[in-house]
Amino acid sequence: MDSLAGLAWLRHEAEVYTHKVHEKMAGDQSHSVRGDRALNAGDEDKLGFREVAKRISTSLVDRASEDGLVIGIEGAWGSGKSSLLFLIGDELRKHPRDQEPTVINFRPWLIGNRDALITSLFGELAKQLDQVALNAGDATRISVAKAKEAGEALRKFMNGLGKAGSAIEVAGDASGFAPAKWIGKGLKAIGEAVGKRSASPQLSSLKDKLAKSLRELGHRFIITIDDVDRLEPNEVIEILRLVRSVVDLPNVIYLLCYDSDILTHSIEKAADVKNGKSYLEKIVQLTVMVPRPEPLQLRQWFSDELHLIASTKGEDELARLKVVIDYEGGRQLRTPRSVVRALDAVRFFWPPLRDEKADLADLVWLQFIKNGNTALYRWIEDYCATAAMVSLGAARVEKAEKELQIAALMATVADGHFKDLMYRHYFAEQLPGVEPDYSEAGNGFNIFEPVNDRERDEAIRNVRLASLDHHRLYFALAGPSHALTHDNYTSMWAAAAAGADEAGAALLRLQDERAMGSLNKADLLLERTMRGAYEILKPEQCENLLVALSQVMDEAYRRHPFDQSWLSPMWDRAERLIPLLLPRLEPARRAAVITTMFRSGAAIGWLTSLFRHETFAHGRYGNKQRPEDQWLFTNAELDHITELMLVRYRALSASDVLNCPNPVSLLFAWQQGGDEQGPRDFIKTNVISDEGLVETLEHLTSTITSSDRGKFVVLKKDNLSPFVDYESVRQRINALTEHSDLGARARRLCAAFDLGTEY
Repeated sequence: MDSLAGLAWLRHEAEVYTHKVHEKMAGDQSHSVRGDRALNAGDEDKLGFREVAKRISTSLVDRASEDGLVIGIEGAWGSGKSSLLFLIGDELRKHPRDQEPTVINFRPWLIGNRDALITSLFGELAKQLDQVALNAGDATRISVAKAKEAGEALRKFMNGLGKAGSAIEVAGDASGFAPAKWIGKGLKAIGEAVGKRSASPQLSSLKDKLAKSLRELGHRFIITIDDVDRLEPNEVIEILRLVRSVVDLPNVIYLLCYDSDILTHSIEKAADVKNGKSYLEKIVQLTVMVPRPEPLQLRQWFSDELHLIASTKGEDELARLKVVIDYEGGRQLRTPRSVVRALDAVRFFWPPLRDEKADLADLVWLQFIKNGNTALYRWIEDYCATAAMVSLGAARVEKAEKELQIAALMATVADGHFKDLMYRHYFAEQLPGVEPDYSEAGNGFNIFEPVNDRERDEAIRNVRLASLDHHRLYFALAGPSHALTHDNYTSMWAAAAAGADEAGAALLRLQDERAMGSLNKADLLLERTMRGAYEILKPEQCENLLVALSQVMDEAYRRHPFDQSWLSPMWDRAERLIPLLLPRLEPARRAAVITTMFRSGAAIGWLTSLFRHETFAHGRYGNKQRPEDQWLFTNAELDHITELMLVRYRALSASDVLNCPNPVSLLFAWQQGGDEQGPRDFIKTNVISDEGLVETLEHLTSTITSSDRGKFVVLKKDNLSPFVDYESVRQRINALTEHSDLGARARRLCAAFDLGTEY
């Protein structure tokens, strides 16, 4: 192999290796701890900041003053200021070459010597002016002469600053400039020298010449300064003086990122002024507020990312996880940073806990609290340890100690934190021996109450936080584009007034409009309706909307499939409307709507999920009957629904059953509704032939998401045994692995059987 061929081969191998590394990094990204960093190239804009950045960049180029400008990008810590700043810079680079400004990212907190601030900034500005001169040509409207003239004026002004009262050493190189070393009295004297013409006429003249050169150059410089609020108070003042007095120049725009509350406090401390806000307003001409994400956005972002990291072991754990994200997540997920921190906590702690078969809902709940309220987290840690000792009989907690513990709990939270009775209920459910106290004179909770044997054993078996054997595991590691428009609402309510068919079609149209992440506009509409918008609907609109849901929910799934077993898919949101819309109907209309829904609704999969929900909620199957106020339907209504659904199930063809969104759930609903033999006979008939067996089992698989293996399908014994002889069908599939036509499919099913024993 000659040298050129060898080099080509090495280059090819390097490219292949790099491509593989990038692929692996992309695949591992959802499982890697992100840390508190802003968006970078290639990151997904989860909150719709891109559109905001695009508009800001347009204004910076087209509408900002040529006299120079200081713009504040304001937002609380963790609100996404740095990410918005990155996106603004990214959008600025997309402008045509003759309009694209030069962006200088100045980071003063990286400069150890405060007196070096001005040298660093002027040095970068001079460097960029040289680059502008190099880039000038036919493709731009900038002349080389004007660019060089501006660069020379800048260097003369820098020399003038040195002579004005601080030592600046400038050693010329081929371009006439080398980095300057600043030593001396600080920026205050500089600002005074530049700001007062009478004090230094020569310096003022040099600045005027620099300003004239920059104005004639007609090229815009945008200097971004992030995290101004993280500087020491005296450094904050020096930066503001630098921006306002020294480098207040034409076509130079500053973007300062800060939390105004923190920054004004630093100003008041360092400048000894009473009103830091007024001081700041004299320097910052206008402000841009970082958009506040909606709570639903943040919860859905968390849910979407969590789905890539972990999965639950069953329906009960999933149901509790939904509640945790809705209630505790609704309180703790306030900013983008809070979402990232919570996800990072799960990424870090879940792998070892997963190996211990721990409870994902408990982990997420605890991490929400730890990130949002460390004192409450520590109280929970202490309480769980003491409760375990009490359960073992190794400790005893008297009434006075209970009162002290309740007082300590209330001291960790703000007044009214547990005022929401539903939140109080769910908080108590997480901990052993904690019961909500709803009495007016009560303390909010009763603690260290006896735990019955069934609850204790269930907590141990499921490796729950409430388990006396396992609780230590959880502590030892220890106007965006997505918004609904007024037209979306009015068209949807008009369709609901026109009829069920029109309402269903309108809902499907909204589902086709993506909002953010996995959310679409139909998700948002159902969420808004659930949160109070339903109160404006007339009875006929409620009736038509209910019937529409029974018609289109399966079609909605087929158009845009979602994981039915995961957090708050569209089906869940539709289900939550049932107890809100039905009570708005007169009894006769209510009964007619229920009959129409369950007798002829095309969405047999969604109707099945409602049917199963109620079968369990009423205690007709299982041992966890819920209070009546949590039922969707009355006992009499459920009797009627059961009759209707059993008639429908018995009339379904094999294709109807196997091609519904969740055949396994349908078979269980059929059985749990009172017909034990019906689904068994159906499966028995369908698996007589080898082709029928393979096809049936392919439709009875379940999808599992694993952080280390990705998505894969399994055949679970618990899902098959109620309807078929599990060992018999498994043996038949093994025998088919060498079949000429069915062999490949049979081998995939064998793998699904094997995985089903692991997950």
